[in-house]
Amino acid sequence: MGFDRGLAGWVHLATVVTETAESPGYQNDEGAKNVLDDIIIIGGGPTGLFSLYIAGLHRMKATLIEKLDRVGGQLEHLYPEKPIYDVGGFPMIRGRELVERLAQQAGQYPTRQITGQAVTGIQQMPEGWRVTTDKAHYDTRCLVICGGIGDFLPRKFNDPGIDSYEHRGLYYVVDRLEDFRDQRVLVIGGGDSAADWAMALADIAQDLTMIHRRSSFQCHADSLDKLQNAQNIHLVPNAELQSIEGTDRVTAVRITRDRVRTETWPMDKVIVAIGLVPGTMAFRSWGLEMQGHELKVSSTMATNLPGVYAAGDIVTYPGKVKLIASGFGEAATAVEAARDAIKATLA
Repeated sequence: MGFDRGLAGWVHLATVVTETAESPGYQNDEGAKNVLDDIIIIGGGPTGLFSLYIAGLHRMKATLIEKLDRVGGQLEHLYPEKPIYDVGGFPMIRGRELVERLAQQAGQYPTRQITGQAVTGIQQMPEGWRVTTDKAHYDTRCLVICGGIGDFLPRKFNDPGIDSYEHRGLYYVVDRLEDFRDQRVLVIGGGDSAADWAMALADIAQDLTMIHRRSSFQCHADSLDKLQNAQNIHLVPNAELQSIEGTDRVTAVRITRDRVRTETWPMDKVIVAIGLVPGTMAFRSWGLEMQGHELKVSSTMATNLPGVYAAGDIVTYPGKVKLIASGFGEAATAVEAARDAIKATLA
């Protein structure tokens, strides 16, 4: 009952709808604007796309809502060229290619993707939940929240003298690796993102230096081993960017080392990878229990609200590991739990 339906008679495969204020909701075969979904997935990153695939696999009536103009989350909008190493079956895959493959996988089934709408709230209804966006509202039996870290904004220096060089040799987002060919590149950060950028550019840049303000780099041990053995990558711990020099573009950087001496290094490009600013606090106003910036979930990915589940970077539970691969498993668990809950309700 409800979702063990055939593929025909719902919507076209991989329908992508960019809703407008003039056309709220969508028309089903009978012409009704607001129909009851089995599941709505909030967030169109890798975890959201995989959730959509699992829902389609179970013939659930599923809708994914993404506030940006296209799906893909951080990988599409911040890291399209970033090499990804922690997805099973792929020794390495670029961010945009992974998004394309996930979208293709989800598109095997008659599910619906709505882009260009931001979810502003949820309201409990007799049959489930009403999801309100900035343009329309949609009704569903269950929800899966795959919001990542919310409004993913690169953490900036908040120093006008440094940030003014953005688009003039300073990068918080890398769109094209070719922009760095035969250039002297500085990567700032000691985590996995910084390490991934450094390795991606090792064979392209003329020379690459990676600095970190701490005494040791925090990336995965395998990444650190590769960085240390790369011929044209120089790792400099206990180093911080103080200023950037150049009239129209970056030509040099001033670096403080060991907090006591300052050096000037010739440089063409600077990549800042010092993390993202989490923007998940809006979920607290929905009545969801949070721990810090994350949603608390059970072993079935259930939140404290009935019929509301979550998966991916937005969730926390004992033993949580923040990997794309982990998000895929959580997505499957969340959708399966929602499916079981719906079956129990309709029995």
